[in-house]
Amino acid sequence: MLRRVIYISRSRLGPNPTGIAEIVAASSRRNAEAGVTGMLWADGRHFAQVIEGDPEAIEQTMGRIRSDSRHADIEVLFDRQVSSSQFGQWSMREAADDDQSALGSAFIIGFALSLTTAPAARLYQIVLASDGQGK
Repeated sequence: MLRRVIYISRSRLGPNPTGIAEIVAASSRRNAEAGVTGMLWADGRHFAQVIEGDPEAIEQTMGRIRSDSRHADIEVLFDRQVSSSQFGQWSMREAADDDQSALGSAFIIGFALSLTTAPAARLYQIVLASDGQGK
Protein backbone atom coordinates (compact mmCIF):
# COMPACT_ATOMS: atom_id res chain seq x y z
CA MET A 1 0.00 0.00 0.00
CA LEU A 2 1.01 3.58 -0.66
CA ARG A 3 0.26 6.69 1.35
CA ARG A 4 -1.06 9.80 -0.41
CA VAL A 5 -1.00 13.24 1.17
CA ILE A 6 -2.63 16.32 -0.37
CA TYR A 7 -1.99 19.65 1.30
CA ILE A 8 -2.12 23.39 0.71
CA SER A 9 0.07 26.07 2.29
CA ARG A 10 0.79 29.79 2.13
CA SER A 11 3.91 30.66 0.14
CA ARG A 12 6.51 32.97 1.62
CA LEU A 13 8.27 33.22 -1.76
CA GLY A 14 5.81 35.41 -3.62
CA PRO A 15 5.72 35.09 -7.42
CA ASN A 16 9.25 33.69 -7.68
CA PRO A 17 9.68 31.14 -10.51
CA THR A 18 13.34 30.62 -9.56
CA GLY A 19 12.44 29.75 -5.98
CA ILE A 20 9.79 27.31 -7.13
CA ALA A 21 12.21 25.72 -9.62
CA GLU A 22 14.68 25.25 -6.76
CA ILE A 23 12.00 23.54 -4.66
CA VAL A 24 11.09 21.21 -7.52
CA ALA A 25 14.75 20.37 -8.29
CA ALA A 26 15.62 19.59 -4.65
CA SER A 27 12.37 17.68 -4.12
CA SER A 28 12.96 15.65 -7.29
CA ARG A 29 16.35 14.49 -6.02
CA ARG A 30 15.16 13.62 -2.51
CA ASN A 31 11.94 12.04 -3.68
CA ALA A 32 13.68 9.88 -6.30
CA GLU A 33 15.96 8.49 -3.58
CA ALA A 34 12.98 7.81 -1.30
CA GLY A 35 10.62 6.45 -3.98
CA VAL A 36 8.17 9.33 -3.51
CA THR A 37 6.15 10.73 -6.42
CA GLY A 38 4.05 13.85 -6.68
CA MET A 39 3.14 17.16 -8.20
CA LEU A 40 3.31 20.79 -7.05
CA TRP A 41 1.05 23.70 -7.95
CA ALA A 42 1.93 27.29 -7.08
CA ASP A 43 -0.06 30.45 -7.77
CA GLY A 44 2.37 33.01 -6.32
CA ARG A 45 0.63 33.09 -2.94
CA HIS A 46 0.00 29.43 -2.17
CA PHE A 47 1.27 25.94 -2.80
CA ALA A 48 -0.75 22.81 -3.34
CA GLN A 49 1.00 19.48 -3.42
CA VAL A 50 0.30 15.78 -3.70
CA ILE A 51 2.91 13.28 -2.58
CA GLU A 52 2.67 9.49 -2.71
CA GLY A 53 4.89 6.63 -1.65
CA ASP A 54 5.86 4.26 1.12
CA PRO A 55 4.18 5.42 4.34
CA GLU A 56 7.50 5.86 6.17
CA ALA A 57 9.02 7.82 3.26
CA ILE A 58 5.95 10.07 3.17
CA GLU A 59 6.21 10.68 6.93
CA GLN A 60 9.86 11.76 6.51
CA THR A 61 8.95 13.94 3.51
CA MET A 62 6.13 15.60 5.45
CA GLY A 63 8.57 16.29 8.27
CA ARG A 64 10.82 18.20 5.84
CA ILE A 65 7.80 20.00 4.38
CA ARG A 66 6.56 21.08 7.82
CA SER A 67 9.96 22.52 8.74
CA ASP A 68 10.51 24.33 5.41
CA SER A 69 10.49 28.10 6.01
CA ARG A 70 9.45 28.86 2.42
CA HIS A 71 5.82 28.29 3.35
CA ALA A 72 3.46 28.43 6.32
CA ASP A 73 -0.08 27.50 7.36
CA ILE A 74 0.02 23.92 6.05
CA GLU A 75 -3.44 22.35 5.82
CA VAL A 76 -3.60 18.62 5.06
CA LEU A 77 -6.74 17.83 3.08
CA PHE A 78 -6.11 14.13 2.49
CA ASP A 79 -3.82 11.62 4.21
CA ARG A 80 -4.70 8.02 3.49
CA GLN A 81 -3.42 4.75 2.19
CA VAL A 82 -4.13 4.14 -1.50
CA SER A 83 -3.60 1.11 -3.70
CA SER A 84 -1.91 2.81 -6.66
CA SER A 85 0.01 5.92 -7.61
CA GLN A 86 -1.73 8.71 -9.48
CA PHE A 87 1.54 10.37 -10.47
CA GLY A 88 3.47 7.54 -12.09
CA GLN A 89 7.22 7.95 -12.01
CA TRP A 90 7.39 11.71 -11.39
CA SER A 91 9.59 12.17 -8.34
CA MET A 92 8.26 15.74 -8.35
CA ARG A 93 6.71 17.75 -11.11
CA GLU A 94 5.61 21.36 -11.19
CA ALA A 95 2.28 21.98 -12.86
CA ALA A 96 2.74 23.36 -16.36
CA ASP A 97 0.64 23.96 -19.43
CA ASP A 98 1.13 20.51 -20.99
CA ASP A 99 -0.72 17.22 -21.38
CA GLN A 100 1.12 15.44 -18.56
CA SER A 101 0.32 18.18 -16.07
CA ALA A 102 -3.27 18.28 -17.26
CA LEU A 103 -3.83 14.73 -16.00
CA GLY A 104 -2.50 15.59 -12.54
CA SER A 105 -4.46 18.83 -12.46
CA ALA A 106 -7.66 17.05 -13.53
CA PHE A 107 -7.19 14.54 -10.71
CA ILE A 108 -6.69 17.22 -8.07
CA ILE A 109 -9.56 19.37 -9.38
CA GLY A 110 -11.86 16.35 -9.20
CA PHE A 111 -10.70 15.74 -5.64
CA ALA A 112 -11.26 19.38 -4.66
CA LEU A 113 -14.74 19.44 -6.19
CA SER A 114 -15.69 16.28 -4.28
CA LEU A 115 -15.37 18.16 -0.98
CA THR A 116 -17.37 21.10 0.33
CA THR A 117 -14.78 22.63 2.64
CA ALA A 118 -13.02 26.00 2.53
CA PRO A 119 -9.56 24.34 2.15
CA ALA A 120 -10.85 22.30 -0.80
CA ALA A 121 -12.15 25.49 -2.42
CA ARG A 122 -8.69 27.06 -1.94
CA LEU A 123 -7.07 23.95 -3.44
CA TYR A 124 -9.30 24.28 -6.49
CA GLN A 125 -8.40 27.97 -6.90
CA ILE A 126 -4.66 27.31 -6.48
CA VAL A 127 -4.67 24.63 -9.17
CA LEU A 128 -6.68 26.76 -11.61
CA ALA A 129 -4.48 29.82 -11.02
CA SER A 130 -1.21 27.90 -11.29
CA ASP A 131 -1.85 26.22 -14.63
CA GLY A 132 1.08 27.37 -16.73
CA GLN A 133 2.29 30.03 -14.23
CA GLY A 134 5.72 31.34 -15.10
CA LYS A 135 5.93 29.30 -18.28
